[in-house]
Amino acid sequence: MFKKMLVAWVAIVFCLSMQGQSQYDPLSIDPLMRPLDTEHTTEYLDKISSRAYLGPIAPVVGDLRGNWRLEIQGGMPVKVDILLVQNRDAVFGRGTILADGSTNAVSASGQAVNDVLYLDLVNGEKLILYRCTLRIGKDILSGSFNAFDHQGQAWSGTVRGSRLI
Repeated sequence: MFKKMLVAWVAIVFCLSMQGQSQYDPLSIDPLMRPLDTEHTTEYLDKISSRAYLGPIAPVVGDLRGNWRLEIQGGMPVKVDILLVQNRDAVFGRGTILADGSTNAVSASGQAVNDVLYLDLVNGEKLILYRCTLRIGKDILSGSFNAFDHQGQAWSGTVRGSRLI
């Protein structure tokens, strides 16, 4: 009986010591006191950008709702007529794109941050993505784009837009 209890006691001590070793902390730092991943903290983002963190909803300069005409220059000229809808900083919409003499449907999705609109335009028929960065002005948009197609080609250029009344 004594041998059985001794073996059981040794087995319990062994199991508990193995569990403790798997969580061994060489610096003896409590898990709650360990440093956070600095790449994902608000303080780190503030320091590297030298500006206040934008938070989940940044103030937007203007109201982007309505009909817009965008002229895309770079490669071959493209004209986009689009209806944009805005809900807080989310901007999205749909319209038509005129490129290569053909008119196709286009969809838009993006985000307005301060006075900049980050807008993705997708030509669903030709599988082309136009990733635009646009400065927001009174009834005008201007900036640049990078385009990507389904064949792996990429190009860039400028975008000018105006609100249609």
